[in-house]
Amino acid sequence: MTRLRESITLKSVEIGASVVFLLLGIFVIREGIRLGPGWGDTGPQPGFFPFSLAVLLSIGAVGVFLSALKIRETRPFFEAMEEVADLLKVGIPAAVAIIVIPWLGLYITSGVYVGLFSKWYGRFRWYESLAAAVLVPLALYFLLRYGFNIPMPMSLWYSKGLLPV
Repeated sequence: MTRLRESITLKSVEIGASVVFLLLGIFVIREGIRLGPGWGDTGPQPGFFPFSLAVLLSIGAVGVFLSALKIRETRPFFEAMEEVADLLKVGIPAAVAIIVIPWLGLYITSGVYVGLFSKWYGRFRWYESLAAAVLVPLALYFLLRYGFNIPMPMSLWYSKGLLPV
């Protein structure tokens, strides 16, 4: 395990991450073009913001790639095994949250995620975690739904009428 940890260098991780973000940027640019990246009579077309953000993401990815190519040292990305454990403690709950969004929706998922993660990993008091678990999704809901008029994925309970829309 130590040999594997030492073979993963900062340079290789930065190059790999920049390639992933560049590919993501290219995909979103294509989708933005398909949706229409321009400005119409009533304002921006559906692809304007995704296209614009994807162009910025791609430029940043190319910048990180070029910067990573200049790195000469070969220090490992993970200095100690505890860093691998910390990465997994953050990555696994985030991956689970992303996976359950289609069933629980963005707001319920974000509330559960923020509440449990702040209590478990952040070691906040239970009432602080509970407050964050309620206030974060409420703020997201009102900001996205009414502030920007952007409907986000709702849970199955919304479509069955068990929760208000």
